[in-house]
Amino acid sequence: MSDNSEDEFDVVAVIERYIESYISADIPALRDVFAEDAVMNGYADGRLVTGTMEPFIRQVESNPSLKSGGFELRYNIEHISITNNAASVVLRETGFGQYNFTDYMHLLKRDGVWKIISKTFSTY
Repeated sequence: MSDNSEDEFDVVAVIERYIESYISADIPALRDVFAEDAVMNGYADGRLVTGTMEPFIRQVESNPSLKSGGFELRYNIEHISITNNAASVVLRETGFGQYNFTDYMHLLKRDGVWKIISKTFSTY
């Protein structure tokens, strides 16, 4: 585990930027939090979703922002673990449209910058 509080601050900032860009449908910012080779896998309403981040980003882009929809959006970072240049975050999101999510985010620090490399999720 890392004792570097700066890394923890930076990882939390990436996750918060992910949430804010997702709910605001800020596509450039949303793209920026993910590594170019990021993947997403999980279950949405029992349906398996696998692949790159592109379908998720296109979905966010093609719909009105969650922020404009009057949803009661809440999120909680439940766990952060950092070892050197790798991090894991458990994120719970409620009120995000018709679903609540648990996201397991993995981040890598490349060239001094933290980016999300994978998102594994399930709705509930």
